[in-house]
Amino acid sequence: MTRPFFLSNSQAEQVHQATLEVLEQTGIFLDNEEAETLLLTAGARKKGDRVTIPKEVVEKALSEIKHSTTIYDRNGEPALKLENGSNYFGPGSDALYQRDINTGKIRESRLEDVTYNVKLADALGFDFIMSMALPRRIKKEILYPAIFAEMAKNTTRPIVTTCVTLEDIKHIHQIAQIITNENGSSRPFYIAYLEPLSPLRFDKVGIDKLLYCSENEIPFIFGAGANSGVLAPVTPEGGVVQGGAESLAGLVIAFLKNPQAKFIYGSNTSSADMRTGFVCYGAGEWFRTVAMYADMGKYYDLPSWGTAGCTDAMEIDGQAAWEAYRGIMMAVQSRSSLVHDMGYMCFGELYDPLMLVLVIEMLKEAKHLLKPAELTEEALSVKVIHEVATTSSFFLSHPDTAKNHKKRIWNSKLINRSKIGQDYKQQTNRLKNRVREIVSGHNVEPLDLSKDKKITQYLESISSF
Repeated sequence: MTRPFFLSNSQAEQVHQATLEVLEQTGIFLDNEEAETLLLTAGARKKGDRVTIPKEVVEKALSEIKHSTTIYDRNGEPALKLENGSNYFGPGSDALYQRDINTGKIRESRLEDVTYNVKLADALGFDFIMSMALPRRIKKEILYPAIFAEMAKNTTRPIVTTCVTLEDIKHIHQIAQIITNENGSSRPFYIAYLEPLSPLRFDKVGIDKLLYCSENEIPFIFGAGANSGVLAPVTPEGGVVQGGAESLAGLVIAFLKNPQAKFIYGSNTSSADMRTGFVCYGAGEWFRTVAMYADMGKYYDLPSWGTAGCTDAMEIDGQAAWEAYRGIMMAVQSRSSLVHDMGYMCFGELYDPLMLVLVIEMLKEAKHLLKPAELTEEALSVKVIHEVATTSSFFLSHPDTAKNHKKRIWNSKLINRSKIGQDYKQQTNRLKNRVREIVSGHNVEPLDLSKDKKITQYLESISSF
């Protein structure tokens, strides 16, 4: 089992007991008849308009639910092993605005932005893909299914998809079935991102989606926006207790619906800027709670949901680098299982292709720097030290330096180390050139033409209602 990073085992036990107390004493507001029946039959109690869940019911579900889930790629090959201690990274979803790569101006998102950003994220090697754009000029009946289809056409990598209505997830699942030849449940290549409402409110539509995913064994996240000082206590610890309670209540309902449900633990607990009221995406408190949820995931032996590589800055500047890299370092060290929002800007409203390139380089460096010390004979270099020190030569000319410097010392083409008077190009120009180079030189394996045609026909059929 992966070692805790932020919470010791005894501290995780304290958080768990506080979470159980919330579920047992306060309970949840539940507006879903089927879920209520499942809970009451299992031993939960009705208290006015709330349902309280005894700790025995929670702990039974925790002990018996699936503790790991394999996510496949579009071709049905294993891609992600979601379990305690896995550490995968991907971008975010549903940004209302994009910074145009050609003009540099901010504009509303379009469906072609999903295509462009997904191709770029695929080429950069993210472990999973999210949409990074929410087009406004698409009929709402087909909005999320159309976005999912566009992602699936432009990457073979696993997808995390958002949805608003029960019909959205049903349509998305049908499109996935077209792609996988009806093997979508046995070899799922997508994860549904679902959310309860904080504090502790489970609306009918949200739970309908949870029940549908559970029944059809669609892997899903059930992460609330338990943001400190707004929809959760102002303390990050209190936010994690509440967000954890919301997540575990979802886990219990999922388990009672189908013991084979594929559940990913965790929540979103950032802080709000009290000067503006905006929930922050680059706040250090969010990265702190990501680490706490990761350690609670280790405690429960479940994969966890997290965030990193995002910023509240509107352009790539010192703040953007500061916030994004801090989150990446925390997520790598804590080994949050499924880390999204890489490249998000401006409180989750904006995507800039340049930022995607920057954060993947940050991630590569973070993984390099945080590798365990290598105490091999070659790495300790006693022989090399002796040879250089006793011959009055230089390490620069020693064969070991030429052999190992690329492996041992991190460097990136995006880093400029020119001296005064030498040619210097702004980093944004280097990033822009890199984006164009990557996109122009990257080809994604196309979706089978017959499947592409079936998806188009399906979208047209639901659009005509």
